[in-house]
Amino acid sequence: MKLEDLKNGLLIIFVPVAVLACVFNRNHLARINELNSQLQRISVELAHAQIPMLRDTIRDSIEVASQVVVEVVPKKMKEALAADEQLIKDLRLKVKQLEAMQTTVIETADSVPAHHKPSDSLFFYSDQWADLTLDLKDSTFYYNIRDSLSTVVYREYRYHFLWWKWGTKGYRLKIVNFNPNARVKYNRYVKPEK
Repeated sequence: MKLEDLKNGLLIIFVPVAVLACVFNRNHLARINELNSQLQRISVELAHAQIPMLRDTIRDSIEVASQVVVEVVPKKMKEALAADEQLIKDLRLKVKQLEAMQTTVIETADSVPAHHKPSDSLFFYSDQWADLTLDLKDSTFYYNIRDSLSTVVYREYRYHFLWWKWGTKGYRLKIVNFNPNARVKYNRYVKPEK
């Protein structure tokens, strides 16, 4: 009978320990999967961020940013868009539906003099790209900043002889930013290869 009591005692101890080990292992695997997906997303973002962006101006003051288009085989499209996975889900789309995806980050910065009406506590500034108003009565700052971007994707020819051009070396894009106070900080354009 003592052997039977020992078996029951070990069983009472072993079952909860086994259940706790299974729960811990499941949580640990979920955390590992989450960290792996974050690592994959960050590595894709870093790979895209390393693509240099060339800068130029047209019409003496309009900035143009130029960058190589990232071309991926359709099987790797999901991997290349790992950073935008949640956005694609929110739009109720599948990665295989996408023809191309572009992400552009711009920064607007300027220093301008504010006009003041002596009769009240209102400071304001307005031009083609921004409207700024500071009302000291109710401590409110109103702003409206506008921007205008045009993106052109074009083919770079591999070969050319005199006026003939043929073959495809790759694709590039040019982003024209019409707001002189804004600057393109980051851009990524992903396109599946045909």
